[in-house]
Amino acid sequence: MRIIILIIASTFLFSVIFTQRHRRPVFTCGRNFTGDTGLIGSQGYPGVYPPNNKCVWRITVPQGKVVSLLFRALDLESDSLCRYDFVDVYDGHINGQRLGRFCGTAKPGALVTNRNKMQVVMVSDANTAGSGFLAVYSAIRPNERGDRYCGGLLDKPSGTIKTPNWPDKDYPAGVTCSWHIVAPQDQIIELKFEKFDVERDSYCRYDHVAVFNGGETNESRKIGKFCGDSPPMPIYSDGNHLFIMFLSDLSLTADGFIGHYRFKSRSLSTASAPLTTVSTIPLTTPPAALTYSEGLCKQKCKRTGTIESHYCSSNFVITATLISAAMREHSVLATFSILHLYKEGSLAIQQAGKTMSTKVKVLCKKCPLVRRGLNYIVMGQTDEQGQGIVSPHNFVMAFKTKKQRDLGVLKNIRC
Repeated sequence: MRIIILIIASTFLFSVIFTQRHRRPVFTCGRNFTGDTGLIGSQGYPGVYPPNNKCVWRITVPQGKVVSLLFRALDLESDSLCRYDFVDVYDGHINGQRLGRFCGTAKPGALVTNRNKMQVVMVSDANTAGSGFLAVYSAIRPNERGDRYCGGLLDKPSGTIKTPNWPDKDYPAGVTCSWHIVAPQDQIIELKFEKFDVERDSYCRYDHVAVFNGGETNESRKIGKFCGDSPPMPIYSDGNHLFIMFLSDLSLTADGFIGHYRFKSRSLSTASAPLTTVSTIPLTTPPAALTYSEGLCKQKCKRTGTIESHYCSSNFVITATLISAAMREHSVLATFSILHLYKEGSLAIQQAGKTMSTKVKVLCKKCPLVRRGLNYIVMGQTDEQGQGIVSPHNFVMAFKTKKQRDLGVLKNIRC
């Protein structure tokens, strides 16, 4: 009898221990984590996450380490811009740089901070769909190698950097990637972009690539800030460290870029000065600003010269549709929707989706005379703010498709 009771008791005790060891973890809405490793999951995972919710998880690992977060599962409402349900990952707890925003079911590679703190935020709207996410965090050494989502330490003699999803589809919205390239002390770094297509803005205020001398973001050591669809000229560091940061906001995205770097001996390096332009948009030194004068506008409205002779002397050349014209004393502020950009110079261009537009000041309201809804070839100058300026002697004429070939030929010549 005692043996039977002992067997039953042992079986019950083993069952309790086994159940405790294999009990599924319960995931709550937010939590503070410390230690070298841990498991984070959306509220109720793997059940459907609740609607209208915001949860915040804060991770702190020991000093001297950084945080690596790897998604084991991701199943949130899918949207190309992650506007509804999403997970944001930040470098740090307060005012940290966002490392990425994620939704749908495509899992990124490891996301790695630059310090010992990380914040994970999940937001859901009224309509939910999916089981949420499961991720594991680990404390790792700074610059430790691994299969990262983007960015990282690069110290081989040559290598490649590229945006997430390249070349299969557009880079995602709401992501930050940082590459730190380190060469031997007696060498510098050459960086060349093979393909480049980042959301266009005249001042690269939205999506952009910023390149710095040194190993961190430092405005005083910035080499350039780039966007648009023209690859920057080759970039050379002035020392053995180069820092590249790519940032995309939560709106428009594009193909992205792929670039290649290599180490070069200082003695064999190019004698060119470092590139300092703020965007991939070619910058043309503007002439003295043109202004209205009574004498100018009294001139006979007659264009001289040819399309070829005006092409090289103009700061910008576009074909465009006039969509609005507002009177400004003696002048007209015209807004053009750009059909094709042949020569950009420093012309300020606005872009929404694939539609580009620009504002041009027509100094003399009657010359050239333009009408809304019609297409024009417009050549002119730009002021210091990048606004186009057209005077009576600049080349403006109605655009006909047969001129498209002529402009295409001119685009390929060197002025």
